Amino acid sequence: MFYRKCQIKQLKMRIKLIFFLFILFSLNSYLCQENDNLIINPSFESIEGKLRKLNQINIANDWYSPTSLKADLFSSSVPGDIGTPENVYGKEFPKEGENYAGILTYSYNNKKPRTYLQSMLIKPLASGLNYCVNIHVSLSDLSKYAIDNIGVYISQDPVTLDKKGDIIFNDKAILSTVVTNEKSKIYKSRYKWETICGVYQANGKEKYITIGNFFNNKDTEYEKLIKSDDFPGIQLPEAYYYIDNVELVLVEDPDLCDCNKGQKKKRESIVYHFDVQVDEKLPIDLKLKKYSVYFDVESYSVDPMFDNNLNNVIDILKNNLDLKLQLNGHIDNLEKQAINEDPENKILKNLGNYRSKSVKDFLLKNGISSDRITAEDLGSEQPASKGTTMFSMAKNRRVEFIIIK
Repeated sequence: MFYRKCQIKQLKMRIKLIFFLFILFSLNSYLCQENDNLIINPSFESIEGKLRKLNQINIANDWYSPTSLKADLFSSSVPGDIGTPENVYGKEFPKEGENYAGILTYSYNNKKPRTYLQSMLIKPLASGLNYCVNIHVSLSDLSKYAIDNIGVYISQDPVTLDKKGDIIFNDKAILSTVVTNEKSKIYKSRYKWETICGVYQANGKEKYITIGNFFNNKDTEYEKLIKSDDFPGIQLPEAYYYIDNVELVLVEDPDLCDCNKGQKKKRESIVYHFDVQVDEKLPIDLKLKKYSVYFDVESYSVDPMFDNNLNNVIDILKNNLDLKLQLNGHIDNLEKQAINEDPENKILKNLGNYRSKSVKDFLLKNGISSDRITAEDLGSEQPASKGTTMFSMAKNRRVEFIIIK
């Protein structure tokens, strides 16, 4: 009898344990789902239909424009005016994948109507909970103006306008719910993506997200920019932005929405890059010169956009087995100044060396013997450009390939 009671007791304990594990698993699954991005097609990769011209945001699944003037979609699969990285408005590599969208957020004297992006969320928001909003923007090269009021509006019903025009919220209570980034921050980076980020506390049942400028021109801070030398064409009297990688995620604590992540650099982020065209008849040393690798401010990470350059260097080495290379790492003058201001900073002190070693590591991982590669740090003594603009200095943050004779 005692033995049977023990068996029954053990069975009950096992049942309770199984039930507890089931609840724990279900709760974990629920929380994982809650942490998912609520944007269905966040980087505009899913397309249904053929992209042929501007104003075709509607062929990106689950995206559309709330006014009769449609936003633009750009893709690497379509060269020309609507391609990536180069298109009719400028040049920018996608933040994620192969595509991004584009919207007009401001024009001088309101001469052109704005455009907007809109999408339905995967599920409605829950009342009282906090959500982290995060989108990436990049100002087009031909834009004459940069502005501050790019925002995200989250609502229960879709915003609509049956004509071409601007969606302006005159109600201050509504404007206060528009998620923007730092107050009066003007988004003027034409060479790298910037983040617009903020916390939205839900009222409940919100199902739509709309991206654009919802403020009057008089309430929009702007900055007039000098035309970039990097892209041909006539500067346009407007602020046109590329949009990519849209995110809306539930966060338990508003502090978990880290809007300062990746935004600590004091200098504008820019990586120099150009489309490499190489004549096969060129001597090897001149070919190698065209395959230089460029770096972001105070960074030694090799951007994936240079994979093709490095693969070409690898091909040259594999086809010329007696060839040995010296990799010369360079920094710009402001990085040198930063070293003088912070001489104990190990990364800054060795930045040129880290850059050449990061390129060397790429070559070694792809089958090149270490005895054929030497990495050197040349500091800022041999600039590729003596200009003082951000674009000119970006040419100096590089690793060059020199043949060892």
